[in-house]
Amino acid sequence: MSGVSPPSSVTTRRAVLIAGVLGCLVYGHSYRNGWAVDDTPIVDQNPAAHSVRAALGHWFSPYWPLVEGEPAAGLYRPAVILSYAVDWTISGGRPWWFHVVNTLLHGVATALVVLVALAWLTPLGALAVGLVFAVHPVHVEAVANVVGRAEILASTGLLAVILGARRYRHARSPRRAAAWMGFTLAVLALALFSKETAVVAVGLVALDQWLDRRAALRRVEPVYLSMAVLTIAWFFVWHHVAAPYVEGSTAAALRGLSAGERLATTFPVQLDVVRLLTWPMRLLPDYSPQVVLRRTEWSLVAGLGVATSAAVLAGGFACLRRAPGVAFGVFAGAATYLPTANLLFASGIVLSERGLYLAALAPALVVGWLVEWAIGRPRRRTVLIALAAVLVAYVGRTVTYVPFWVDTRNVVLRGIIDVPENYWNHLKAGRILELAGDRELGLAEYLVAGTLFEHDPFIARWSVPLAINTGRPGVALQEARRAHAQRPGHAELSRLLVQAYQAAGLPDSALLTARRAVAGAAGNPMIAATHRELLRDQGAAGWRQLAADIRLDWLGMRLARATTRLDSLPPLLTQAETNDWCWDLEELWQVVEALNWPAGRRIAQLAQDADAGCTL
Repeated sequence: MSGVSPPSSVTTRRAVLIAGVLGCLVYGHSYRNGWAVDDTPIVDQNPAAHSVRAALGHWFSPYWPLVEGEPAAGLYRPAVILSYAVDWTISGGRPWWFHVVNTLLHGVATALVVLVALAWLTPLGALAVGLVFAVHPVHVEAVANVVGRAEILASTGLLAVILGARRYRHARSPRRAAAWMGFTLAVLALALFSKETAVVAVGLVALDQWLDRRAALRRVEPVYLSMAVLTIAWFFVWHHVAAPYVEGSTAAALRGLSAGERLATTFPVQLDVVRLLTWPMRLLPDYSPQVVLRRTEWSLVAGLGVATSAAVLAGGFACLRRAPGVAFGVFAGAATYLPTANLLFASGIVLSERGLYLAALAPALVVGWLVEWAIGRPRRRTVLIALAAVLVAYVGRTVTYVPFWVDTRNVVLRGIIDVPENYWNHLKAGRILELAGDRELGLAEYLVAGTLFEHDPFIARWSVPLAINTGRPGVALQEARRAHAQRPGHAELSRLLVQAYQAAGLPDSALLTARRAVAGAAGNPMIAATHRELLRDQGAAGWRQLAADIRLDWLGMRLARATTRLDSLPPLLTQAETNDWCWDLEELWQVVEALNWPAGRRIAQLAQDADAGCTL
């Protein structure tokens, strides 16, 4: 650095205040936005987000509400839902209030960024960091879309963790150290329960200590141990609440790919990451296929992605001594992005702009360092004018992109215009048209989505029922078969195939599919209910319907009803034909054995006397 002192008017307090206020001002018009895309199911239509009591009652529930009995993704963010519940209680569910809160939280996060940067920069350089972070266009999705709050809360928590651990290291009295330890653990809990990416907190604190120019005044092992214990405890809760649904929420472009194929698909995405962090003039609400291509072979662009990523990390190492703040930005940005980068494991997204919220530290700290470097140099005016021009461009892009998130209709329709090859936009457009009553065009959009990207079986969730309701059973059967072939063991897709066979007038195929699904997922209530409904629709024998009812009661833990119905099954069997007994009775037998009910022995005796050949 030049060693020239910055203007005396730039103090720490002013730098924090100016950056935080600017972070709020550029999003001042976001209050005009309503519910857009994921805001609707997660906030507007989610009862858990409508009262504090309900949010606390759902503290150990997945983030996404149930879709056909299962969460749509393996995510766990109860602190975010609780914040929505508080907002809903205050505002009565008015969207503008949620947007105002998002804006204020972004201002707080920006202020914390300035405080973090002060470890390596003067207040002037830290102010430059805060200004870039405040207006960076990659933040628009996180701030202007209500559900982006998960990113802001988690990032705010992580920044506070860094500052709290820093204060702990330099506390001169045990009392102050204990206070900062408690603060650090509290904000870590906020971050962890806001978004899963906060698991990198221990690594960020270690990175901050490594690059800290001041020696620690006390042992740091207690803070690391406490943070690790809290993180492990959170992981235990997450594992039991949301982990069972992770595989089903893998990004559509990555489903079914091997590790090598996944890397061949995701390394080209790293070029977009670098572009978004440096010159984010082209912003998109979604990076689904075919915006991101599903690749099964290594390509030149994948190699370029590897080289670019390596160059960025190498630049971070090169800055360790001369510009440690820049190194912190590079490594912290990489760490917070890594959990969703699909490089170590597959995640639920290929790329999202809101997922780069804290990664924007990297370009912001670069700019802060450049501002200090330029002071006192002959061509400082040229450098500062160039940086100011970049800042103005960022402001313009941010301000003009905020209204894009006004509502779902605008996001989807403008998305189709901007990127017509994105299958996800067509899927959303189909949903909008269907809800608006234009079912024919809605079905057409669903089919377009399936044509653009055939590897997403869950398009059938919408296309199959709509095709049946519009009198196109052949289309429904085609869509259901395609989906079921990709995920043959999935309960919902099996149910859709059963319904499609029924609508196409193929009852035997429907029954065979239902039986295979029950045999393959005997403990799934949705499959059991599908089989029972099918038996009723086909007018099956009463004893078969009763056996299906017993199995469903058992899965629903309605044991008293199950045993009562089991008592009434033997009389019906005595009046039934013995042929084709076995499948129904064998599938029911685990229930009979578990209940240990005398009726079970009677059923086994009847099967033996009838010489039905059942293995009971």
